[in-house]
Amino acid sequence: MDKVQSIDFDIVIIGGGSAGFSAAIKGAELGKRVALIENSTIGGTCVNIGCVPSKFIINEAFSGNTWDNIKGGRDTLVESLRNEKYINVLQSYSENVTYIHETASFIDNKSIKLSNGQILTAGKYILTTGSKPSFPDIPGIANIEALDSTGLLFIEELPESLIIVGGRIIALELGHVFAKLGVKVTIIQRSSHLIPQYDHAVSEGIEQVLAGQGAEIITGTKVQSVQETEKGKTLTYSIGDEQKEVSAQKIVFATGRRGNTNSLNLNAAGVETDSTEHIITDKYLRTSNPIVFAAGDVLASPGLVYVAAREGQTAVQNAYAEVPIALKYDNVPEVIFTHPQIARVGITEKKAATMAIPVSSTKFTIADTPYGLANSDKDGLIKLIRNSDTGHLLGAEIMAKDAGNMIQTLTIAIKAQMTIEDIVGTYFPYLTAVEGIKLGAIIFDKDVHKLSCCAG
Repeated sequence: MDKVQSIDFDIVIIGGGSAGFSAAIKGAELGKRVALIENSTIGGTCVNIGCVPSKFIINEAFSGNTWDNIKGGRDTLVESLRNEKYINVLQSYSENVTYIHETASFIDNKSIKLSNGQILTAGKYILTTGSKPSFPDIPGIANIEALDSTGLLFIEELPESLIIVGGRIIALELGHVFAKLGVKVTIIQRSSHLIPQYDHAVSEGIEQVLAGQGAEIITGTKVQSVQETEKGKTLTYSIGDEQKEVSAQKIVFATGRRGNTNSLNLNAAGVETDSTEHIITDKYLRTSNPIVFAAGDVLASPGLVYVAAREGQTAVQNAYAEVPIALKYDNVPEVIFTHPQIARVGITEKKAATMAIPVSSTKFTIADTPYGLANSDKDGLIKLIRNSDTGHLLGAEIMAKDAGNMIQTLTIAIKAQMTIEDIVGTYFPYLTAVEGIKLGAIIFDKDVHKLSCCAG
């Protein structure tokens, strides 16, 4: 009989970002012996190179601060939050969680080897190694110093001019903030509109805002090549049969992400990935290896830090549950931190059509709300989507100064399966932007111009 190999830990978690920490905390709460392995800076993308520094830069830029001052404050905030929310939290779970700063890779379907040569085994594995920017395969890209979002956020000196390839969340946030900082920004987008997953009115609205900040928006393009020229970094693109060029001092590609799985040797573990190197799981976050689970941005799920944390926790629960939990992503709110902000939740009309759900929608401009009139707020709109048969709220999009906070009201309304009539019958405080939600609900059945200032 073969000798039974001893198990060093109940759970080994590879990846020390939001999903990994959430998984480690849940494992500790369940009384498990947990190893948390990270080969880079503890805390992962969000706190170190993602949402924390980017949102700080956005807020400071729109408060009128200079890049030199912003850089120092950015670094101080990142270090502070990394210590407070990760390093100090880890110490409070030291009885159950062992932190290991090494690179880990599988040597078979139940064991890993660390970069220091140590071999570990575990009853369960949770993979939370995140994702990395993906550069397109175009001629010349290997010969220029192309930036990703991290490179731009931590650039030492502001460039005079900047090309951003991409037209979705990261591209918009980067484009509008660096335009605000005085950089000549050109955004190159493949689709006919920016953020094509949103209503055209929202896409056109943010295009007008960016143009007003001095950014040039070029849509409907196909990128052909990039090269260094006397003008700087020159991008060749086509629109239909016409070929054009644009040049700038720096170029950033915000064109998607790939799973950060290269170092894991997943073939040895029998763990499958997709064409973008994201790990494939079932609805319970189980991989093709029954003792290996995955969570966070290493999956092709929404790619949001609060989703990653929920997935990390759920992966550990499911690793030991008799009845596992299937996460649903239908009602995950999304926020783009432009000025004004853009947010959405639920399903779109296009998605509803694929599901054979009859829908109708309304659009209500922020300028027509009492709040908008009182505050001279002319930018933004609220779009609501309802089931035409049942009246239930199914989805929403908002463009407004405070869209990130406003969208949570609609997230809860959809989760609670509220109807448009329920929303109309709910009290909303007067002279607030969120009152626009009620007005948007009312105009499914009434003409807004026949309402008094706060009548239902």
